[in-house]
Amino acid sequence: MRIHANIEQAFERWGHFVVRRRLVVAVAMLLVSGLFISQVPNLTADNSVESFLRPNDPARETYDQFRDQFGQDQMILLAIHPPRVFDLAFLEKLRALHEDLERELPHLDEVTSLLNARNTRGEGDQLIVEDLTETWPESDADLAQLERRVRDTPLYENTLIDAAGTITTVTIRSQMHSSTDESSDEVLAGFDDENRADDTGAGSLDLALLTEEERGELVRAVTRVIARHQAPDFEIHLSGGNVTSYHTNQNMMRDMMRTMPGALCAIAFLLYVLFRRISGVVLPLFVVLASQLTTFGIMAVARIPTSVSGQILPSLLLTVGICSTVHVLTIVYQRLAAGEAKEDAIPMALGHSGLAVMMAALTTAGGLISFASADLAQVANLGRVAPIGIMLAFVYSVTLLPALLAMVPLKPRRAGVTHIERLLGRFLAQLGGMSTRHPWRVLAACAVVAAVCSAGIGNLRFSQYYLGWFPEDDPVRLDVEYLEAHLGGSDTLEMVVDTGRENGLHDPETLRRIERAMLSVEAMEDPEILIGKAISITDVVKETHRALNENRQTHYAIPESRALVAQELLLFEQSGTDDLEELTDSQFRLARVSLRIPMVDAIHYADFVERVEDRFRRILGNRAEISSTGLTTLFARTFAVVNVTMARSYVIALLIITPLMVVLIGNLKRGLLAMIPNLVPILMTLGLMGWLDIPIDNSTLLIGCVLIGLVVDDTIHFMHKFQRYYEGSGDAHEAVRLTLETTGSALLFTSVVLAAGWLVLIVSYMQNVMNFGRLAFFATTVAFLADILIAPAMMVLVSRPRDGTPQSKAEG
Repeated sequence: MRIHANIEQAFERWGHFVVRRRLVVAVAMLLVSGLFISQVPNLTADNSVESFLRPNDPARETYDQFRDQFGQDQMILLAIHPPRVFDLAFLEKLRALHEDLERELPHLDEVTSLLNARNTRGEGDQLIVEDLTETWPESDADLAQLERRVRDTPLYENTLIDAAGTITTVTIRSQMHSSTDESSDEVLAGFDDENRADDTGAGSLDLALLTEEERGELVRAVTRVIARHQAPDFEIHLSGGNVTSYHTNQNMMRDMMRTMPGALCAIAFLLYVLFRRISGVVLPLFVVLASQLTTFGIMAVARIPTSVSGQILPSLLLTVGICSTVHVLTIVYQRLAAGEAKEDAIPMALGHSGLAVMMAALTTAGGLISFASADLAQVANLGRVAPIGIMLAFVYSVTLLPALLAMVPLKPRRAGVTHIERLLGRFLAQLGGMSTRHPWRVLAACAVVAAVCSAGIGNLRFSQYYLGWFPEDDPVRLDVEYLEAHLGGSDTLEMVVDTGRENGLHDPETLRRIERAMLSVEAMEDPEILIGKAISITDVVKETHRALNENRQTHYAIPESRALVAQELLLFEQSGTDDLEELTDSQFRLARVSLRIPMVDAIHYADFVERVEDRFRRILGNRAEISSTGLTTLFARTFAVVNVTMARSYVIALLIITPLMVVLIGNLKRGLLAMIPNLVPILMTLGLMGWLDIPIDNSTLLIGCVLIGLVVDDTIHFMHKFQRYYEGSGDAHEAVRLTLETTGSALLFTSVVLAAGWLVLIVSYMQNVMNFGRLAFFATTVAFLADILIAPAMMVLVSRPRDGTPQSKAEG
């Protein structure tokens, strides 16, 4: 096609310009790269639960409003298992731990333990709200009284102590706002509930939340303190959303440091095997790493954090970039071996391969940009960043690489390597020849294999089990499971009861119905989720009423009159505690009900949340509006958008890539048929996931669109060369043979590079990344086989010689 020829000529002219201005081009590219690379240290990681959703997602907005109203909901929880909880020696150790935490933790709001848990009691006609160990126990009698006081307060069970009384907890609440926000101290000075939110719960303050790095500082400090106090008779287990998020970030970074050197070494070895030149190893690695680091610098400038979903980005950019450089270098070295001058070989290589490399980059970027519209924020970030990185790798391959090639001395290589390439080309041409001689048989055999593998698609399942990303013996996972087994859970579902009127919570009947709803959901039977504890303003009301009635346990109940509820709540507020701020608003219109639940697969959350909401609505009737939020609701929402994101991204990727393929080939029928070899690996990979019971989650949902953008690259190079040879000879059999003899070794090499880049991921600590590596390796291998078996067979069947007769001459 004339347009193809014009583009190829433009690339060749560009090559001559780069060779002439090599120093200027190289310096300019390196200066631009340096500006962005200098920002890489500012790149952050964010795997907090809220980071999975976009800021404007309805569930995320509701959660943010909830935090504006009621404060920080994510705690760090320590579960301590001593020989005896109510023991003087243990309490001394607990006090030492508590004081060290208060003294050493950054970004700390409050530490709560047996030492300072709220103790509400009456003394005469006075209400006293004090620390639980305001008077330190000195004798066995004092310990017995402390134990009795704890066991007489239902609020403490599964929050301060387990039901058996053998485990106690320390709860660490961080500040909600970042210390990097210079205005926070001034604004928060004299901060009260009315400044926190308006009557509807919407935040009125626009302060930066605690950053992921600051949360990490807190977790590291907690870990250091625990390490000093951990002992056989002082067994400490650590849990909480900040802990799992930090643990994910750390393992993600360790995995990158573990896999990237392996990938670099494997690719360096393959480059040397292919080219037998130092320049053939150093230059492509330097160019690709420069484009990769520039991409990370752009992420830092744009404040796009890395995440679990983006953990594949380094391997992706490395392998795709290397493949782009290989296609250019192969032609350069071939021209040098043929006796051409370097100044001519470089422009010729760009003219020969530039169009195919550009189209491969566009299709890969097209497959990835389909994620940009995802409802999952982490996936959407990948959809914004990865296409930029892919296109940067292309730009560097046609600018910085030829400039550096022009600057370094290059000699014609030894003939031995040419012989190896020739042997590989002939072997691949023979495989392709088998397809062209027996196209129907080859296609039938491939169809049977693909159908058997793809049948596993019926077994596919969705999952979003955060803990399942860690190995079963992971220490944080074991600690979370320990807390869930003994304390009923480490996650929370937050219910907000909106009475719709000022002082609506002064109504005793409304409070009693909230209490009944709490008891109802605590008793709710669910095969996967059991509520360990429900907490609300009703606990404060009952504690206060008991204290003002001579501390008699029989008065641990909601008062009968509205006036009495109002009076007792006023007394509680005036006692010096600010605990009500976490349970209601200043107008006593909203009530927060916190339900402690275990961390399970998010597939179970949506139905569970719906059942809980239904019980609250049925019991409260028209007295209040009910809404849910918290980490559990965010998990449920994240799971809900996984399948939507996957389906939408697949459709967008196909709509972008297919027209590009048709434009490159210049023939509608062949362009559409050329997509079949690229869909087969995707279908077989999804089928393999079903057979191996690998679920679709935040990581594996990426597999289809990432791979369709990658596997199409080899098809583009095959079809580009096939089209050129077919237009010259008019014989599809001969065009396939020439294509595989001249390009087959490069196709094999780029497939091996891609496979190696994914294979190194199997040493990852994170199980989801390991699964992605296995699946991507399988898909890349299948894609190469499809390109040398299925594509030649199809081209022979649909292509006609100049006399117009079909070309399937050998079949039958």
